[in-house]
Amino acid sequence: MDFTQSEVETIQKHVDDRWREKDHGVHLGDIEIDGEEQPAAVWEHKHYTFIVVKVAAFKYRALFYFLRDKRFDAGVDEYNDLDECVDSIMKAQADFSLSKSTNVLKPKKDK
Repeated sequence: MDFTQSEVETIQKHVDDRWREKDHGVHLGDIEIDGEEQPAAVWEHKHYTFIVVKVAAFKYRALFYFLRDKRFDAGVDEYNDLDECVDSIMKAQADFSLSKSTNVLKPKKDK
């Protein structure tokens, strides 16, 4: 189940609202999660890579990478609301970025 055009536009609106000074395109691809390929929307900003995964109709997971090797999430396994999903991962990244220490958020080990 791929992202709909409306879902991509929703994600792009959040990205554009956050970073008005630059063009951050949302790119579509696939990512392997729990041994299955899932559709993913991906964008980057500086040392961060953001990923929203569509696991089913109206079910999303979100994560971001810092320096491509430290993975973080927002503390929620799945979201039913795409707006909440994107907002949560952006807030988690902002909190991480503003913190003086990475003790606030713990990186997850990639499997």
